[in-house]
Amino acid sequence: MIAIVIASIPLKLYTVDFSSPPHTDDFGYILYAIQYSQGDFFLSQKKNPGWALFLTPFVSVLNSNDFLDYSSIARILTLTISTITIFPMYILARKFFNEKYSLVAAGLFAFEPHLNYNSGTALSEPLLILVLITSMIFILQSKTKYHYLAFIFTGLCWWVRLEVIYPVLAIILIYFVIHRSKLNSRRNFSICIIILLITISPLFIQRDLQFDDPFYVWYTGTILADDYSELLTSPEDVGITSFVEKHGALGLLDRLVNGFVNLFNILFRILYPYLFILIPFGILFSLRPIDQKLKNIKANWIMILSIITVLTIPFAIIDERRFLFSLFPFLIIFSVIPIQRVTNYGLSTFSFNNRQKSIFLIVVVGVVFLLATTFTMGVGEFGYGLPNSALEQEKLEFTEYLVENYDGRILRDQIVTDYLAYVSLTSDDNDFKSFKSPRGKNPYPDLYEPGKIVWLSVNGKTMKELIINGELVELKYVGILESGSYFFPFLNDLYHNEEEYPFMKKIFDSAEMNYKEFKVKVFEINYQKFHELND
Repeated sequence: MIAIVIASIPLKLYTVDFSSPPHTDDFGYILYAIQYSQGDFFLSQKKNPGWALFLTPFVSVLNSNDFLDYSSIARILTLTISTITIFPMYILARKFFNEKYSLVAAGLFAFEPHLNYNSGTALSEPLLILVLITSMIFILQSKTKYHYLAFIFTGLCWWVRLEVIYPVLAIILIYFVIHRSKLNSRRNFSICIIILLITISPLFIQRDLQFDDPFYVWYTGTILADDYSELLTSPEDVGITSFVEKHGALGLLDRLVNGFVNLFNILFRILYPYLFILIPFGILFSLRPIDQKLKNIKANWIMILSIITVLTIPFAIIDERRFLFSLFPFLIIFSVIPIQRVTNYGLSTFSFNNRQKSIFLIVVVGVVFLLATTFTMGVGEFGYGLPNSALEQEKLEFTEYLVENYDGRILRDQIVTDYLAYVSLTSDDNDFKSFKSPRGKNPYPDLYEPGKIVWLSVNGKTMKELIINGELVELKYVGILESGSYFFPFLNDLYHNEEEYPFMKKIFDSAEMNYKEFKVKVFEINYQKFHELND
């Protein structure tokens, strides 16, 4: 076991670049942790505070004026949590397998390249996976006192991530599948629910104090928006009720089917480089388990199906692979079943003796480690590879140039504005330790002040619609990468055929600045010319 843990550490460290600032959700988590360390516990309108609260005592002891020091602490913590979680993964596997096969499960988890890449990003998934595995371990125990702990950890899962309501559904169902026939099961279940409600109640109380609504979340009214940009900006209620009124039940069904297809498309892609081979056989064998308790197999199925069912809705809008990482521990359980079947019972043409079984398992773990290493190092078409420090440095230089030379609102888009919040908050005499999160119900207020450049979310499904909507909020700039825009694909043509858009004045071109890695152009919108051409 120790050998597996030690072997996994280089795989986790390989893709970490401590010199690059955080620029996605990790930046927000660290800022909230710093804010909490100052005694300001205002909750995010769109996130739950568990991971930031976990970070708070660690950032509290640091007295530095370099934001990278805080991000380094957060990255070290996620690396540590991810490494520690190998042990709970082994304990969970012991509910299904003996020691040897549980070690195989621990190896599959420890070497999984997507989890290892994520472990160095200072994001919340490592903590979520640790808490989720722990809740599953406790609910599979026979003693009632562990069930109480299972419901506590289930509540903590929701503290960590807003969309993680699925453990609540899963643990309740698992309780009745496994423990319903036990003495006083209903009484004990009532106590479990009370414990769960006590665990999560501070979140509802805080939201009621802040927003006059214990259930307020920004995404509640926009979760069925047409696309991600509308999800961030729509002032209209596009929740389930209004969506059905507008599009009908069939429209809702179509949206859910689309989310289901997107989810499985992303899931299949992240099962590389080895789980995609094992899981189909594992699922098949799980339908008629031989060496596992049927109740435990059912519990594993309940957890997997609960996660997939809940995540179908957000995947209708955004295909974020990180949401699916919580599936890995439970898919890995199924992935070990075919290894166990082949090792214990062989095939029609051969079988193993005891010595050969041990050798075969060592070979399997070795092959998994080789595949994981190859994928992590980015050999071939798939994989991560070393962090592109040159690219990140050019992105920083580009952002610093924007902050120093331009004034106005720039369209928030993938990658183009990655470092804008970081550079704005840490440049000049700004004190990031005095950061205050946006108050009110809108997490994306217009923060523009004369002399500053800020990103602004604007929705639009066509160039014309984007410009019209942009004019309403005084959008001034649009940036576009050579590789195109994920959220605004109609902008892709602007990069290569700028002469066809006379109302877009190019003000920055990375090629003219001799950038080698970061290919970007920034345009200033001429609304007068736009209207002249479209009237």
